[in-house]
Amino acid sequence: MSRARVALLLILAGLAAPVGAQTGLELIEVSLRQHAPPVFLYREETLILSNNLGQHTVRTLRHYARNDEAGLRSLRTIETPVELRGIQINVARDADGTGRRGADPTSQVFGSDFSVADLEDEQPQNFIYERSADVELDRTPHRVVHALPRNEDVARATGYAERRIYLRKDNLFISRIDYQDRRGRLARRETFRDPRPDESGAWRPSMILMENLRDNRRSLLKIERRVHSRDYIPVDVFAGLP
Repeated sequence: MSRARVALLLILAGLAAPVGAQTGLELIEVSLRQHAPPVFLYREETLILSNNLGQHTVRTLRHYARNDEAGLRSLRTIETPVELRGIQINVARDADGTGRRGADPTSQVFGSDFSVADLEDEQPQNFIYERSADVELDRTPHRVVHALPRNEDVARATGYAERRIYLRKDNLFISRIDYQDRRGRLARRETFRDPRPDESGAWRPSMILMENLRDNRRSLLKIERRVHSRDYIPVDVFAGLP
C-alpha cells in the first residue's frame, strides 16, 4: 500500500473517530442544534386516533409556538369537531429550559396516546444519556441513546423508566423513540415519519405516529401546513396563558 493511501486512511480514521467517540449527551446536543425548532412556528395539524377495533376519530388542530430569548410558549387548540373547538393545551418554559408552566406533562393530548411531554422538545438537563450499539432501521444506520430520568421527580413527571432514542447516523435526526414504563416494559413507540429539510436545513417530520403497544391503539399527528413566520403568531395568541 502506498504512503499516500496510508496517509489518506489515517486522515479518514481521524475524522471518523470523534463521531464514534461521542457520548450519548453529545449526540443529543448536536441533534438539538442541527434540528433546532424555529423561533416562530404555526402548524395546522390533523390528529387521527385508532382503537383496537379499527375505529377512527379525527380532530383538527392549530399549533402556535414561539421560542426566543424570553423562553418557550406553545399552544395547541382544537378546531374540529365543533363541539370541542377551543379546548387548549399550553406549555411555557423559561429561556434556560427550567420554570415549566402549563399542562401536566403526563396528561393526554386531546384523548390520544401522546402525552404532553411526548410533544415537547428534548430537555437534556433532566436526563442521563447513555450510548448503545448502533442499529439499522429501514436500511438506514442509526445511533442509539438511552435516556434515563435524572431523578425521581423527572421520572414521575414523564411517567417513563427509560426512553431509547434512535438518531440517523448521517444527520442525527431522531427517527424513533421507544418508551419503557416504570416496570421496564416496552409500552409505546413514537416514529417521526417522512422528514424533510426546511429553509434552514433542519429536518422536520411530516407525521408523528405514537403506537400504544399494550392496548393496540395508534395516534397519528399529521402536519398539514407549517409556517415559520412572526406574522402567523399574533401577539395576543398567548394572552392569559401562564
